[in-house]
Amino acid sequence: MENSKKRVLVVDDDEVIRDLLINFLKFSGYEGIGAANGQKAMEIVLSETPDLVISDIHMPLMNGFQLLRAIKQINSDLPVVFITGFAHFRRFFSDNTARADGFLEKPFSLEALDTLVKKFV
Repeated sequence: MENSKKRVLVVDDDEVIRDLLINFLKFSGYEGIGAANGQKAMEIVLSETPDLVISDIHMPLMNGFQLLRAIKQINSDLPVVFITGFAHFRRFFSDNTARADGFLEKPFSLEALDTLVKKFV
């Protein structure tokens, strides 16, 4: 039987946040997948085809904007949602060269996360 759970990739260099979100997603009936940086996330996007990517912006090796651009080049339909504790990044949310599909500012409630995930998967 094919796995019908929607796959959500969580990209955050903060292991505690990443694990919390993955566990919440699993509890909510999704398949949660994690990556500690944008490079690992791209490997997963190419091999496992997630239904949604939730990504921090400020990360080593490949930041969230670089990840967003790389994802949209290979799959413009894959929704990417940013989560960040840096409110000043919100101004980039509507930038045409880095248009994310959603944005959550840390700290956010799990209810807000659930609403956003349901919007896309």
